[in-house]
Amino acid sequence: MPGLPTLRRRQGGLTLIELLISVVIGLMVLGALLVVYLGSRAAYRSSDSLARVQEAGRFAVEFIAQDARMSGFAGCRSRNLSTDDQTLTNITSPAITFNGARDGVRGFDNGTGWTNPTTITRVNGTDVISIRRATGVMVGISTNSDPVARTVTLRHNAIGLRNGDLAVLGNCERALVFYVTNSPALTGIGNYPTVLEYKATGGGTDGTLGNDTTIPVPTFNVGSRAEVLRFAETSYFIGQNAAGRPSLFRAAGAAVEELVDNVEDMDIVYGVDTTLPDQDGIIDVYQRADQVTDWRRVVSARISMLVVGPEDNITTGAQTYRFRETSGDGAPEVQTATDRRLRHVFTTTISLRNRVL
Repeated sequence: MPGLPTLRRRQGGLTLIELLISVVIGLMVLGALLVVYLGSRAAYRSSDSLARVQEAGRFAVEFIAQDARMSGFAGCRSRNLSTDDQTLTNITSPAITFNGARDGVRGFDNGTGWTNPTTITRVNGTDVISIRRATGVMVGISTNSDPVARTVTLRHNAIGLRNGDLAVLGNCERALVFYVTNSPALTGIGNYPTVLEYKATGGGTDGTLGNDTTIPVPTFNVGSRAEVLRFAETSYFIGQNAAGRPSLFRAAGAAVEELVDNVEDMDIVYGVDTTLPDQDGIIDVYQRADQVTDWRRVVSARISMLVVGPEDNITTGAQTYRFRETSGDGAPEVQTATDRRLRHVFTTTISLRNRVL
C-alpha cells in the first residue's frame, strides 16, 4: 500500500517483531522454570528440615528412655534394694544420693536445685532429670570380698574401672555402692584377677573421692554369684553448644557430651503413686518435679522435648505449638515461635521398671 512502511524479512534473519516475540516467549519459559525451581527448592528445604527434626526428636527421646527405664538398677535384687533394711549399703563420700531402687530418679523443674557439674551453660526455663543406675557388663568376683581390708578381687577388669569410678558390688541378696580408691590394671576378658579397693580416700585424680569407713560393709562370697558393675549418676539437660544453639547434653560427673543438637526445650512431669499406706504401682497423678514430695513414689516420667529445625525461613509465618502446662488444667499452653524455623514436640511416657509392681 502506497505511503505505509513495510517490514520485510531479511534474507537469513528475523524481523524486529519476531525477535521481540521470541524474547517474550523465552522469558516466560525462563520464569516458569524459575517458579518450578524455587517451589521445588522450598519443598526440599521444608521436607529436609522436617526429616532432621524427626530424626533429632527420636534420638533425643531414645537416649533418655534407655537410661530412665533402668533407673535404680543395681544388680540382681534391684527392685527390693533399700538402705532401710540394709539390703543396700552406700558408703560413697562425698555421698551420692542413692538409697535403693526407688531412689534412681530425681527431677529439677526449671533446673531449680540442680548443681551443674559442667562448664556448659544450661538454657533457662528448661527441666533437668538425673538418673542413677548400674550400667554396662557385669564382672564376677574370683575370691570372697574382705570387709576389713575393704577389697574385692574381680575375675578381670575388661570393663575398665579406674580410680575414682563409681561401682556397685551385689548379688541377689544385697548390694554395696562405692568409689574405687585404687588404680586397678586394665585387662581383657579372661582369668586376670584384679583387686578393687573401696577405702577411705584415694579416688579420683586429686584423691578427694572415697568412702565412709565408719559404715560396716557386708561380705560377698564367690558362691553367691556376686558381680561388679559400673555405677552411673547421669543428668540430662538442655545447654548451649559451641555454636550458641540449644542441644541435649548428658553429664556424668564432670564428663559431658552433646547428644542431639537443636533440642530447644525439655519439660518433664512424673507419674506418682499416692496410694496410702502402701503403694499399688498405679499412677494416681502427674506432677512437676517441684510438686513431688516423695520420689520413692514416682513410677513413670512423661518427657516432652521441643525440637527446632536447623534452618530459618521454613514456615510461612510464626509457628504455633503446644508445650509445657502452666495453668493447672492439664493441657499444654499455646506457644508462638519468634522465628520461622520448623518446630515439633516429641512426648513419651517412660515406665520406671524397677518401681512398677
